[in-house]
Amino acid sequence: MNGTLADQLQSHLANYGQPMVNSQRNEDPSMYMNGSAASVSHTNGSSSMGNDQKFPSYKRMAQRRKVPEGELCAVCSDLATGYHYGVASCNGCKTFFRRTIVSEQTFICQYNGNCDVNKNIRCACRHCRFNKCLLVGMDAKAIQNDRDRIGPTKKIKMSSGSDDEQATTPHRLQDQEIIDQLTQVEGLCQELRRCIIPEVTGVTHALTSPCLLFETTDLKVDVSLTNTIFKELFPASMNDIRMWNIREMRICIEWAKTFDVYQRLNLFDQFALVRNFAFAFNLLNRVFYSPDHGPDKIVFQNGAFIMRQPQQQVQLSGCRPIYTRQMDEIMIPFRKLQLSVAEFATFKAALFFNPDALDLSPQAKQEVFEERNKYLGGLFTCITQKIGIPTGVQKYGSLLMMTASIQNILAQNEENMQVMELFKNWEVDPFVKELCMKRA
Repeated sequence: MNGTLADQLQSHLANYGQPMVNSQRNEDPSMYMNGSAASVSHTNGSSSMGNDQKFPSYKRMAQRRKVPEGELCAVCSDLATGYHYGVASCNGCKTFFRRTIVSEQTFICQYNGNCDVNKNIRCACRHCRFNKCLLVGMDAKAIQNDRDRIGPTKKIKMSSGSDDEQATTPHRLQDQEIIDQLTQVEGLCQELRRCIIPEVTGVTHALTSPCLLFETTDLKVDVSLTNTIFKELFPASMNDIRMWNIREMRICIEWAKTFDVYQRLNLFDQFALVRNFAFAFNLLNRVFYSPDHGPDKIVFQNGAFIMRQPQQQVQLSGCRPIYTRQMDEIMIPFRKLQLSVAEFATFKAALFFNPDALDLSPQAKQEVFEERNKYLGGLFTCITQKIGIPTGVQKYGSLLMMTASIQNILAQNEENMQVMELFKNWEVDPFVKELCMKRA
């Protein structure tokens, strides 16, 4: 997370609207639902898309006729918008199915292919969602290659954002699927924050355990956090800060495990990425989710607060105060930019996949770089589809320019942790130390 992220802005804008290059892996397309991997077919290849292979007339009739009012998507039970590929379905599942087929993607389920697929968590497991599409009868042969190819069909015009044609290009539909998934995961993180999180013996234990974000219904609610919602705010102590640091570090690991690319990395590279980002995750969530009680106060989600001039309880001898910088350089700019949850979630993903992360192996760097570009594109779409390209470019650029400040605050926090270790004026939690402190 450094200047190289901001440097990508110019090249990203220059390339925006160019056809996307298919760089998918060459898996055997004949396997759909065998084993734990769901792969897609070459059914829609342009070389085999003659007129005699277009989907049957009854399929075309299904595509044209309207669904009865209140009809639910056969895949996720959201409201259906029409008959897509032969099945009553919503736009989200229609887009997901088409993109999976055309891009020839392969997904792997972490839970033996038994995940629930509904409108609230339909993006959680793409393996099970794709298998559900097939199970309810979505027809890959109904995808018309010329019309349904992945990638923009025309150059994007600079407009105010009111152009419906611009807002619904295939490129943007693909980005929207990414944005929807990140937003749903963000909601799951909020649920986990209210739960009692099981203890772990260390970072490796946390990384190799099943993802807790999909098990929140089985976890007990932490009453000590929820009971303070309707109470008065109270000054934070170092114990409050310690508790939230540990909680956010744990949630960061669970959040990271929802990314397919991250799961494919070896444990060493997973550790490198999450160590590079864990405190940034903590810091960004702290200020973004702080209830707005003015520009001089950071409020944790249990009601504890830190003032611009920190109260005595959170001042440590020898440590430089960083709360003022957190307010001025991150919290207040976030509020001025009116950052939405979707924009925030996509911004975090772009920061997380940092190819320059310390100790990241050379083999992982390229894959992480490509993943970052995917989320940068998603962030650009997320912003510009709402406020238009001219204004959106300015907001997009302002957000990326904040990465330098974030990095400087993190470096200052690292110095403070070293001071705590040296003078023993506060005992840093072992889990936080393992995850955040650079190795000697």
